[in-house]
Amino acid sequence: MTRNGETVKWITARRRHPLAGYVVVILALALFGVGYAAMAPTAEDARAQTLAAEAPAPDDVDIAEGRAIFDQTCASCHGQDGSGTPNGPDLREAGSASVNFQVSTGRMPSMDPDSQMPRKAMVMSEEELANLIAYYDAEIRDGEAGPDVPYEVPGSEPQREDFEDEGSYEEALETYEAEYDSYIEGAEDTDMGMKLYLTNCAHCHSWSGGGGALTDGRWAPEIHDATPREIYEAMVSGPGAMPMFSDGVIEPEEKQELISYVKTLQAEPDAGGIFALDRVGQVAEGFIGWTVGLSLIVACAIWITAKQRAHD
Repeated sequence: MTRNGETVKWITARRRHPLAGYVVVILALALFGVGYAAMAPTAEDARAQTLAAEAPAPDDVDIAEGRAIFDQTCASCHGQDGSGTPNGPDLREAGSASVNFQVSTGRMPSMDPDSQMPRKAMVMSEEELANLIAYYDAEIRDGEAGPDVPYEVPGSEPQREDFEDEGSYEEALETYEAEYDSYIEGAEDTDMGMKLYLTNCAHCHSWSGGGGALTDGRWAPEIHDATPREIYEAMVSGPGAMPMFSDGVIEPEEKQELISYVKTLQAEPDAGGIFALDRVGQVAEGFIGWTVGLSLIVACAIWITAKQRAHD
């Protein structure tokens, strides 16, 4: 009993110490920050290094090589005929746009099919991907089920290492830039693109395209590195928890407006200063600002009270 009484007296004495309030506020903020960091899922921030591709001509693809790539990288999860296994879904009605999106963004092939995969570098060349898609269309796909690859929408910028000489690279880059500018400038209604994005995309990917947490430990990835083609493919194929926005739901011209607006978000600089929050969104930024501001007010009140006690 005596020991417990001494403990209470020790705690009471320390609680009345002028610095006790500061310690409580700091511990509360630290626990809040650690808890948020532990619970909020994050996505790996990596840029996929892919080459802009046009629709491959029949003579330019090798279906036999595509079969070998499928058998080596896809069949273990999706089955030899693409009908799926307990470790992977049925691909027969997915469409080539879905295959192109998953592989070009580096999300597939995956060593952990039960986990949501972040964006990363593509594991194969653009030529190998074209061969894989050609084999998928010829042998796996159920007729014309699912969306096609939208080759008319620009893909990724050409990379110098994919060309044998500087001249070929410069020519491919010039062609890509012309097609890219033509597609983006073809969108004339920025207000429509903004409304479409805010209505259909912002509640998951955030107003700035920075992504956000979903249910069951999943997340909507940031789209700052996404190409116009990848955005289009994601809309028509609905990867992961994303709903599908077919051309009947959002018309191709409307998708062009939406993509054009997303590209303005990608080009917008982050003027966050030394305390930048990576443009996580108005609600989150407001909450953080409110929490920090309230904490400062509490700290000032404790400091003023302590000064008054010392003066008394």
